[in-house]
Amino acid sequence: MSDYPSLDASLKQLAAHDIVHDPSDFMDGVWQRAGQLGEVADRRRRAALFCSLFVIGLGAGFGTTIMPYNQGSPASSAYNDFASNEHLSPAALLHVGS
Repeated sequence: MSDYPSLDASLKQLAAHDIVHDPSDFMDGVWQRAGQLGEVADRRRRAALFCSLFVIGLGAGFGTTIMPYNQGSPASSAYNDFASNEHLSPAALLHVGS
């Protein structure tokens, strides 16, 4: 006795029918769908790479902008000396006499 009588009945019903041939464009549809699934996977991969690069860039940007405000480090004093220098004005950079 079978554990799955409905499955056996379905298989017997399928065996009684003649074999139906697949339509001529069946395999074209299969390959088209496989291509669509590949495109979706590529799109997801690109989106994940973009998001990870964005987060890394954002973190690096925050790290470099916050770094000069650490008053105890020698790099912050060098940055403040450089940024407060009046030789960086547009007139000084263009060598325009005032």
